[in-house]
Amino acid sequence: MAQRPFQTGAVVNLSNGESTKETVIVTVPRKKRFHTQFLGINGFGHPNQSLFYAVHVTTCSTVGIYPIAPTGMAEIDEPEFPARVFGSQQAILYADPGSDLIFTVARKETTGNVRVFIDICGLLVDV
Repeated sequence: MAQRPFQTGAVVNLSNGESTKETVIVTVPRKKRFHTQFLGINGFGHPNQSLFYAVHVTTCSTVGIYPIAPTGMAEIDEPEFPARVFGSQQAILYADPGSDLIFTVARKETTGNVRVFIDICGLLVDV
């Protein structure tokens, strides 16, 4: 079974007043399966604002939603985004050929702008 390392990323921007947004991180090529191994997030927003992060992965034609737990937060000297939330974790997920990996960011308090980057790496495997 042929396999090769693969890494990609995406960004989600929530504007003032928006509570949820999602984006396709990658569409898995046909005749390949994506074995996710690690993912990381870097979010920029506001102190005391809770954000929810999740990756949607289709495995055996069933969509699973996998929340990402941030590991840290730091206030930074940036007027538009004075707080940085970050984290990385091992996430062994298998995405079907031709399926979309989707990244969702959601929040309850919709004041201010939020920008979240996700990076994901693993292996593309022939099926």
